[in-house]
Amino acid sequence: MTQQHPTALIADDEPLARERLRSLLAAQDGVDVVAEAGNGEQALHACAELQPDLVLLDIAMPERDGLDVLQVIRRECPGLPVLMLSTYPEKQYAVRCIKLGAAGYLNKSADPDDMLAAIRKVAGGGVFVTPTTAEALAGLLLSRSRATRTLEVAS
Repeated sequence: MTQQHPTALIADDEPLARERLRSLLAAQDGVDVVAEAGNGEQALHACAELQPDLVLLDIAMPERDGLDVLQVIRRECPGLPVLMLSTYPEKQYAVRCIKLGAAGYLNKSADPDDMLAAIRKVAGGGVFVTPTTAEALAGLLLSRSRATRTLEVAS
């Protein structure tokens, strides 16, 4: 019996970015690309129709941006892992994406080995965060913890 690889949808409005991801995955044995989407509406349609195991999703896309698409996917396919890819600064967007339900965030210019590690981690059901994102998440949790303690003391 042959084991089937996880399937992925690549959603990015830049054809070169989609080609880079497709080539990266084709060179590896592990994730099969079943569809590509150039805008948010196409991404949602492909998710509903093909039910991939993983979505690689750009933030900046026409028709519906990646953050909106992520929220729809969370409602309609809550178990579907989504790895957000963007050129936007990680410090500004990674925590927001994870709070919205993404399984990870990575800059599109990341090293191919890091990109593959992130894809494998998310495809396997894990969460991928870089050290920068981990620090931002820890800072957020710490500030919330301090605020809660301050409220408890003031009560």
